[in-house]
Amino acid sequence: MASGKVISALVAGAAVGALIGVLFAPEKGEDLRNKIADMKSDCLNTLKDKVNEFTGKNAPQQAGTSNQAV
Repeated sequence: MASGKVISALVAGAAVGALIGVLFAPEKGEDLRNKIADMKSDCLNTLKDKVNEFTGKNAPQQAGTSNQAV
C-alpha cells in the first residue's frame, strides 16, 4: 500500500504544480480557462489509468465494441 500512496502523492503534486504554473503565466482569461480544462481532463484520465492499473482492471471499452464472442 505504500507504493499506492507514493503514486497518488506524485500525481497530486504534479497536478498542483501544473495548476500553479498555469495560474502565474500571463495569458488571456479564455486561453487560461481552456488550458485549465485541458489539464483537468488529462489529470483525470491519468488518474483513471493509474487506478485501473493498480486495481488490475482493464480500461473501459469504447462505445460500440464488445469482448463477447459471436
